Amino acid sequence: MSRMPKSKGSWVEVPQYQRTSKARVPAVNHGSKGGANNRQTSQGRHSSAQEALYRDWVAAEVPLELTFDNGQTLCGTLTDYDTYALVIATEGRPQLVFKSAVRWMRELSPDSRD
Repeated sequence: MSRMPKSKGSWVEVPQYQRTSKARVPAVNHGSKGGANNRQTSQGRHSSAQEALYRDWVAAEVPLELTFDNGQTLCGTLTDYDTYALVIATEGRPQLVFKSAVRWMRELSPDSRD
């Protein structure tokens, strides 16, 4: 029996769906404690190093400077974060910044905060 659709004029006959075929689903390891090959945290896919920094910066309201891939910079405080984005408060207004656009971030020194 051929698996190719049979043509009947301008209509194409599609074979019936077979429920016996199995879908491939990646295995999930729920008991992992982390490590070099498994860096997922409760916040998503960022590493534990990011998690610790972000948590500290949010709690202390540390002024930050973000430099983007195009060279532009943004100064503000980190108020929230998730897997793909950061919420930066600049002049009291929140801005959503995608992590993929950020080249690097640093704490502003006390003399450059003015």
